[in-house]
Amino acid sequence: MKIVLRKWLLSDAEALTKILSNGEILNNLRDGLSYPYNKKDAEDYINFIINAEPNDTFAFAIEIDGKVVGNIGAFRQGNIHRRTAELGYYLAEECHGKGIMTSAVKQLCGKLFAETDILRIFAEPFAYNIGSRRVLEKAGFRLEGIMKNNAFKNGKIFDTALYSLIKTDEQYPVRRLNEDEIPEALNLIWQVFMQFVAPEYSKEGIDEFRKSLDDKQRTRMLKFYGAFVNGTLAGVLCMRAPQHIGGFFVRSEYQGKGFGKALFEAMKKDYDKQEFTVHSSPYAVKIYERLGFVRTGEEQTINGLRFTPMKYSETTPRL
Repeated sequence: MKIVLRKWLLSDAEALTKILSNGEILNNLRDGLSYPYNKKDAEDYINFIINAEPNDTFAFAIEIDGKVVGNIGAFRQGNIHRRTAELGYYLAEECHGKGIMTSAVKQLCGKLFAETDILRIFAEPFAYNIGSRRVLEKAGFRLEGIMKNNAFKNGKIFDTALYSLIKTDEQYPVRRLNEDEIPEALNLIWQVFMQFVAPEYSKEGIDEFRKSLDDKQRTRMLKFYGAFVNGTLAGVLCMRAPQHIGGFFVRSEYQGKGFGKALFEAMKKDYDKQEFTVHSSPYAVKIYERLGFVRTGEEQTINGLRFTPMKYSETTPRL
């Protein structure tokens, strides 16, 4: 399934009419759209977008396999907020829950940060709209707060949730992963493990490692950090109490480019005491040494897992 953002065409009016003829979708949007929504409404909107100032209005049709299934747009704010844009979107009901909108949001935000002077993108879904909020969270937006009694819709008062995504000058942005992103992180860990670590392990060790990834109780106890490239997860570091690295993996195409260091430095900011331990696989010992870890014992094997105990401390003498 290829998700494409493209400019609106007048020929899309019929598809847009069909999408917005759904009252459930309109209930989660701001007022101003007629119901029932008709083709003239769709043509007026598309003409507005076509003729809008291209540096202020960034609105695109979401297309899958040649079919328009939704709309996404970001709109530059004014005055002192002119480098901020507000995000809005909607999707045909039959396309909900398939990751389509998350991909579209990542694409548009990446485009804005790469091609314009926009520094901050925000969205204000109704607080009850869990689906929309999850889209934003999966796309890397942070919840800034709940705005109480902030919207009046269909005769009722609602709270809204304020989310934002900030452009960063960091070469490789790193952040804590949310719960919905953990399966993707575990899949990355498994792929990199099989490529680089498994060749030095016995079958028992490989099976034991797989079991650890499938252990949901263990996973819930870990803090996951992710490094991203244009919204794509490139590397993962996970921590378990008290300050032990439980996993540290970077995709092959991004190794040797500073992603590991970026993950490690970002993680360190969350801890006052700068002391960390790890059980390093044979493959990763040199990598940890470059980060400042020292060996605290000889290599061991437990349940087929080969590891060397290592420690990092700001007070540890560097050789």
